Amino acid sequence: MTTKTYLKTIQAKGYRNLEMAEPFEWDNLNILIGANGAGKSNLLEMIEFLPDALSGGLAETFKKRRGLTSVIDLDRALPSEMELMWELSGNALLTQGELKYHLIIEGDSYGRFSVNQERLDETGLDSSLMPEAYLDFKYGEGMAKPWKSGNGLQKMPENLKSPQKLALGSLSSSQLYPVLESVREQALSWCFYNANDMNIRAIKHEVKEIDALQQFLAADGRNLKMVLYNLIQSEKGDFGENLDRILRSLYTGHRLLKFPLIDSQHFELSWQFDRPGKPLKLDQVSDGTIRMLCWIAVLAHPNPPALVCIDEPELGIHPAWLPILATLITEAAEHTQVIISTHSSILLDELTDQADKVVVCALNEVGKATFERLDAEALEEWLVHYKLGKLFRSGHPELGGWPR
Repeated sequence: MTTKTYLKTIQAKGYRNLEMAEPFEWDNLNILIGANGAGKSNLLEMIEFLPDALSGGLAETFKKRRGLTSVIDLDRALPSEMELMWELSGNALLTQGELKYHLIIEGDSYGRFSVNQERLDETGLDSSLMPEAYLDFKYGEGMAKPWKSGNGLQKMPENLKSPQKLALGSLSSSQLYPVLESVREQALSWCFYNANDMNIRAIKHEVKEIDALQQFLAADGRNLKMVLYNLIQSEKGDFGENLDRILRSLYTGHRLLKFPLIDSQHFELSWQFDRPGKPLKLDQVSDGTIRMLCWIAVLAHPNPPALVCIDEPELGIHPAWLPILATLITEAAEHTQVIISTHSSILLDELTDQADKVVVCALNEVGKATFERLDAEALEEWLVHYKLGKLFRSGHPELGGWPR
């Protein structure tokens, strides 16, 4: 694991079917498994709630999730509260401990909401010391701590008071509030992908203007050509050589990718193979190949974001390529934090040596999602004879079983 700040724990109460009594701890690699409806997507969506709310505001964040009433636990009578917490490893240049962001939102049956509480505390300090508070808001009013302020928290101006907005999103001065800005930048750097949302048509057919600022794949993948071009052209790292190595493992006839100019502002991607002699354009290759190129752009990135989440990356990928995908996932986790969800027993087979990174998602007797990290020691004797995916397929109880 690198020295980047990363997501340490989360906790959610009242968010869809998440009712987490204790914070859940994250590792550098996290592999979510479980039946449909067990809470895997809800868990990823809850993590993404923070960057969504910081970038687009709370109203847009609820709209993206089909409205507040579909987000707050449907088993609760409204009005009701939704309590969320994200704990990040601290920035060593700014803090000594971890940073915990705590958010409580109340909503009613009409979709109206208010931020009841918003706090940012530095935790993990000497147990004899009280947590250091950097933000403390209730119902749109509160205080924040300017950098190196000997007086601690200070009251905020009237124009920042709003029970429908996040103070963490409003106080964006890197000089006055660098700790708050560090948390904002951290959360906004997180990248989330759902294989079902990849816009293959746009990837294949949209003509892109040259834009050197596009370094990361968009959520729907539509800027794939631009990202590959920029990463190959970058003087930092050896992405081009790494990409060629991966593509040769996918296609024995791979020769090189080229980016011929259409005019001074636009280019296309062409793929040269030993056969046929004429290069293929991106709209001539298979959808599965497009998806694999997307995951290469994400997982082999030379300067990855602090967190990468991918929901079911195996979708549309040929089974023969899943060992290569598994290698990309494990290698990426050496440089950044990775969370994936999967139903693929083949992919799990390839991740057998990562059994302690597996998180089993299930529903308890009242329909709430539960998350337990797999006990690799309990499976030690089994894994001598069987791979992880085989145990998953056969319904081994430690892996949550196989739907019957």
